[in-house]
Amino acid sequence: MNAHRHHDQSHVRATRGFSLVEMLIALAISSALLVATLAALTASFRAYQATTEQASTHMVGRIIMHRVLALVRNGVAFGPMPEDPRDRYLTSDEIIFLDDDDREISVRLDRANAALLMRIDDGVEQLLLEGVRGPLAIGGVAQGAFTLEFENGSKLVRASFDLTVEADDNANLSLEGDEVIPIRLVGSTAPRRLGW
Repeated sequence: MNAHRHHDQSHVRATRGFSLVEMLIALAISSALLVATLAALTASFRAYQATTEQASTHMVGRIIMHRVLALVRNGVAFGPMPEDPRDRYLTSDEIIFLDDDDREISVRLDRANAALLMRIDDGVEQLLLEGVRGPLAIGGVAQGAFTLEFENGSKLVRASFDLTVEADDNANLSLEGDEVIPIRLVGSTAPRRLGW
């Protein structure tokens, strides 16, 4: 009988449940795990947003660069011209050319607003790409985004572009660092009609 009572007391003690201290420890561990999981999930979403924005900016920048290069390849007259006809190279933040339909097309880097703009004839300038800047200054002299190589002072032989685009990312990636890698767009082409 005594053994039976001892068995009943141990059975009651075993089914009684957790103590308050055990519950508080379990709750603290669960809370710490949830906070760590949410922090990792938030960082993952922000990194995904930054990567997506950068990939999108890269794709749009490449499309615009290819379009401008195609316009130059098919252009018939170009500017600005060097002031001295003996000068072979001209750097500028703007390139102007005429297309087959005698439309004057201007592509300009607006350094103040970090934007690449395009105007057709005397129309309104249209925004092509935001977050654009040209080459950095060398020796205190600003370098133009467009380098035009002329022959005999008037015949364009080659046009080169050097632009850097910052992805328009508003995410604050505190775990990954909030630095978005700029995209450098460099291209060079020659007009197809060198005999204009």
